[in-house]
Amino acid sequence: MTPARRTAAACHLGAGVSTLSAVASLPWHPWLAVPGLAGAAFLLWAAASARGAEQRRRAQHDHLTHAAASDAALLNPDPDHRSAA
Repeated sequence: MTPARRTAAACHLGAGVSTLSAVASLPWHPWLAVPGLAGAAFLLWAAASARGAEQRRRAQHDHLTHAAASDAALLNPDPDHRSAA
């Protein structure tokens, strides 16, 4: 598991706990749920940000791998087709 996935998983867990605490505080007063829901929203945003960073890193890695393979094909010609020079 990559660090970004661990961060996203931890944020999802924290958002769940925060939501549960907000729901548990509803019987006393509805306004007590607002901080818990705000915290859950922030943690869900952080999880989405971590997933986005992971996807960008993976896409960049795939692009660089493809570029390296293309360069290798250009720089290392087939030894069977060497010129006579």
